[in-house]
Amino acid sequence: MRQQEGVGPPRKHLPRKKIPADLRSLARGHTELCIKVLAGIVSQEAIPPAARVSAAGILLDRGWGRAPQPHTGDDDNDIRVTEHPKSG
Repeated sequence: MRQQEGVGPPRKHLPRKKIPADLRSLARGHTELCIKVLAGIVSQEAIPPAARVSAAGILLDRGWGRAPQPHTGDDDNDIRVTEHPKSG
């Protein structure tokens, strides 16, 4: 199979870097401020509706958790997972 001109080989996925605990702690220290900012965006009618909806979704996800996402196959039927015991 011939490679298309101008198309390089697929890129390798880079490993995800672990966030240092002190940076994570520092970011979590801003939680209250960030929640207030998001709540402010939701309540201001001058802000574009798309930004308000996005901020509202983030607040709901943080407060109540994300809604479960059903997994279905191509024909809208449930996906069936079958485990086979390892041989040997």
